[in-house]
Amino acid sequence: MLFSKVIGHATLKAKLIGNIREGRVAHAQLFMGPRGGGNLPMALAYAQYLLCERQGEADSCGECPSCLQTVKLEHPDLHLTFPIFLAEKQKYCEPFVSDWRTCVLDQPYLDADRWRDHLESDNKQLRMGVDIAQEIQRKLSLKSFRGGYKVMLIWLPELMDTAAANKLLKVLEEPEPNTVFLLVSTDAEQLLTTILSRAQLTKVPALRPSDLADALSDRFPGLALEEALAIALRSEGDLLDAVDMADQGEEELFVFFRDWLRSCYKREVGVVSEFAEGFQKLGRERQKSLIRYGLYMIRQCALQWQEVPELVRVLGQEQEFVQNFSKLLNDANAEGIRRELETAHVHIERNANPKILFTDLSYRMMGLLRMTAPA
Repeated sequence: MLFSKVIGHATLKAKLIGNIREGRVAHAQLFMGPRGGGNLPMALAYAQYLLCERQGEADSCGECPSCLQTVKLEHPDLHLTFPIFLAEKQKYCEPFVSDWRTCVLDQPYLDADRWRDHLESDNKQLRMGVDIAQEIQRKLSLKSFRGGYKVMLIWLPELMDTAAANKLLKVLEEPEPNTVFLLVSTDAEQLLTTILSRAQLTKVPALRPSDLADALSDRFPGLALEEALAIALRSEGDLLDAVDMADQGEEELFVFFRDWLRSCYKREVGVVSEFAEGFQKLGRERQKSLIRYGLYMIRQCALQWQEVPELVRVLGQEQEFVQNFSKLLNDANAEGIRRELETAHVHIERNANPKILFTDLSYRMMGLLRMTAPA
């Protein structure tokens, strides 16, 4: 992947390219960043530049044999490792490389949920076991096909079992010459501290609203720039959420969330039941998008309630909603509302029954919205 294809992060790109051109290539690098921020595309662009045979000052050439292979994720010296659904007959990444390659080429900002849905397995726990760590060792024991760097890209290393992570430590400590590990993670807290201490950290932040808005305008020509910026603000730098909003109609999320909260406040049990039916029909990814959107709106309302309107980032009808709904927040219910929405998101990820989940969430909201602050 070319650096020019990675959205935003101009300063970080220049720094990474400068490190390679000056010969400062760490043998283990951790690309850490939030979902949809671009840590995987950045690592792929770094790998392509590292393997490029005619490196330019600002990007890989994109035309040499190495670039042509890397852009398809088929370079023999670029090894791909990722979590799978471990089972007795599937312990290694190799049988799934083609599937993972397809997912990444379709959406370089891939997240664990999309990869999980692509695999369509009954086992919903993505992991990397000790056999995958052995697979890494075996691949790195081979000579470089083109005589240059060997790159081992490990996506979501935080999903490694402890035994696998411990086995990987030895390779990280004593790597073969010209071997580079690129670890791409979204949750440093789940990584072993011993792995963190052995990798050079590269922080890939969430996308800036202006960069994300430009990317949305390019992808959706009919999207007005003001609307693109509004979506970029709501997504909080997450390209995946922003694309979902632009593709499926973000206004529908707002209307659903606003009208549902109104029904909860009025304690309209029959109407709430209809919302639960509608929630069930949204589909798993859309359900998660709705809850994440709700969390964003509640945060904006909390900022308005705390009288820091300069930090509120909403436009149009959302602004009116924030001004009105913030009046219902107080010390007794604000934290509870946030917690209930976050819990609902976790339960959706774990495949809870959406209708039952949303009905329960609605009843809890009915109580929270009527709470008054302690005297």
